[in-house]
Amino acid sequence: MEHQADTVIGVEVQVKGNLQNKGSILVNGNVEGEIKSDENVTIGESASVTGPIFAKTILISGKVTGTVEAGEKLEIDPTGIINGDIKTKILIVREGASFNGNSSMDKQTKDTNPQTAIAAPEKEGKKEEMNKEEKKETPKGGFWDKNKK
Repeated sequence: MEHQADTVIGVEVQVKGNLQNKGSILVNGNVEGEIKSDENVTIGESASVTGPIFAKTILISGKVTGTVEAGEKLEIDPTGIINGDIKTKILIVREGASFNGNSSMDKQTKDTNPQTAIAAPEKEGKKEEMNKEEKKETPKGGFWDKNKK
């Protein structure tokens, strides 16, 4: 997730306060405060952020302590550490990444009526029959079958 950044916080830079930009933000230094972007926020490997981050897409390669909310996608690289709650539609956590907190993944759906999630009783019997048929057609063995040669 490489993006050209409009605002860059260098490795030796320390910011105490809020950052807000309509364009992309790249942080390689230390930020204590809120970061907001209408586009992308990238937290580099050398970066440390204490405070919430809000953006369309967010890439974490450094350390973040605070809430992280991505409108579309949040990606945590192997060097990334998040201590705080996250909210996003798409979450990618690479092997080696660290995340300590609660996660919420919102998918926008046209039908928000909770009643539609409950199957009608007459349809439930048909559903069970279909599941039985699927089980019959499923071949025995597979990737984890030790007897397979």
